[in-house]
Amino acid sequence: MIKRRKYEAGKILLEVSRVVNSSMDPDEVSKLVLRELRKSTGSDHSALFLMDEPSERFILSAADGFSEDEMDNLRLMGGWEVIIDYMAKRKRPLAVDDIHKNAAFKFKKIPFSGEKFPMESFLAVPLETRGKVVGALMVSNRGRPGHKFIKKDKDLLLTLSNNIAIALLNARLYQKMKSLFLSTITSLTRAIDAKDSYTSGHSERVMKYTVAIGRELALDEEALESLRLASLLHDIGKIGVRESILMKPAKLLGYERRQMRLHPSIGARIIESMDDSDIIRRGILEHHERYDGKGYPNRLKGVRISKEGRIIAVADVFDALTTDRPYQKGYSKEEVFRKIQDEASSQFDPQIVSAFVTSYKSHPEIWSK
Repeated sequence: MIKRRKYEAGKILLEVSRVVNSSMDPDEVSKLVLRELRKSTGSDHSALFLMDEPSERFILSAADGFSEDEMDNLRLMGGWEVIIDYMAKRKRPLAVDDIHKNAAFKFKKIPFSGEKFPMESFLAVPLETRGKVVGALMVSNRGRPGHKFIKKDKDLLLTLSNNIAIALLNARLYQKMKSLFLSTITSLTRAIDAKDSYTSGHSERVMKYTVAIGRELALDEEALESLRLASLLHDIGKIGVRESILMKPAKLLGYERRQMRLHPSIGARIIESMDDSDIIRRGILEHHERYDGKGYPNRLKGVRISKEGRIIAVADVFDALTTDRPYQKGYSKEEVFRKIQDEASSQFDPQIVSAFVTSYKSHPEIWSK
């Protein structure tokens, strides 16, 4: 029996580790944990509650096996005094065979809406890390005559609880760090765009357009994330171009154009010190390359240009040509749409143009400023 319990716990932890390493998405980790717990304990449902420190209540974070109609009743459990007392204060598991007959609930009116509470029996254990309760795991059943959660079930949940708490906290921390990083990058690009008042918001619009094209190309989430960062940072090299050139209210002279054309290389050098940045770096470096090999800085041709570079090229031109400049009024979206189609196989990758056309027609709200 002990070997079996260890096997079940090890199997779940292995799956949790796999998900954490592949996505670091708290929702994915939670879904996997709850699904595996249901299978391992033979329960009707499972749920994860996380502690809300300001209110000192458990807030429902994820659930598996409950119907939509039952979710409101389930959420109420996080505020029950007996749940908070056992989980948060005593840091002890709580097993209830029949919620309507259990002594802890017998003389209390169970606060729920609707005609039936979504469970009759449940087993909950606290999630604890560094001596602090951060949540609770629960498995539960609908009315099953004679069913009880046994010691094996409790031991399995307790074996998993600390490891799962750490995995969930790490995933949440990663998401916070990722959000902070993206906010910092966005602030930086806004500062760069602000150097030229005529391109304010350019980088964020290009990011929006590139992600839309990437979705039409069915890129996975990891590829979309690299594309999102590369497009947001595609003009970061302009930080090394003189403001007199960036803000010149007229067409650039030859030597000024040469200076401006250095910005992809400058941007790539800024980014190359980041870990695992090669995909992002190439997107920045190659967003002014042309499919026919007549672009810059390296006159790359066709698929020798990174996919990121080829996608950003389309989005960048769309935004640039639809933006008013001191010396030139922006073209209409329809005119630029046709121009990009006309430039397929010369300036742009025809596959990317096809994805652009599909997105432009299917989601016109994305392509409006």
